[in-house]
Amino acid sequence: MELSSVPDTIPPRAQVQVPLEVANLLASRDVAVLDFSYAFGTSLVDAKLRLPVVLNKFLQTITLTPEEFFSQWKALTVHSLKVQEVVKGVKPMPLSEMANLFMSLHLAVAPGLDNNPNNLVACTTFFSEATRAMLCLIRVETDPQDRTQLRLTVASGDQYLTFELKEFIKEHLVDIPRTQVAPPRAAVQPQLPTTAPATYNDPGTMLAGLL
Repeated sequence: MELSSVPDTIPPRAQVQVPLEVANLLASRDVAVLDFSYAFGTSLVDAKLRLPVVLNKFLQTITLTPEEFFSQWKALTVHSLKVQEVVKGVKPMPLSEMANLFMSLHLAVAPGLDNNPNNLVACTTFFSEATRAMLCLIRVETDPQDRTQLRLTVASGDQYLTFELKEFIKEHLVDIPRTQVAPPRAAVQPQLPTTAPATYNDPGTMLAGLL
């Protein structure tokens, strides 16, 4: 980060803009904090400001054809580059609301790439000094019988980016209770529906067969 020069004194009822330039070095969910202090008469005010510089600020939506998506998805065969996790404690929401959430995070939802109406596919481009422009692919498989869990798969050409983006998406999907609640009773959770064997005649079965 590079901060422009700050004036020694700000007149009463005046505002001064101080531009802050941020360069993204690599994928990270670390919070950017600006130490901000000033004197008001004999009082010293010291505050730490959390800056709105988060991972999705460096994402740009992209549109891919089914052929482009599947070729990239199939090429990412290394386990650390394509990470899958069953996420529990998800905030129950319709798939349309989840799609809107993804779009707000600069993850472009690609309708039609998965013929299962309970699944969601998205893609985006991440920019940093380490990765330059790197394509990221996301697939979410939901269980209509239990909206509190889903299977999340994230793939990219950089293992650190794959992990950080997966965790970033999880942070926006998981419902974190603000008050302490009693431990849930042990119960058998419904299993995610199994996909039919890939026939390579439709995008959904192709995608499932490549996992």
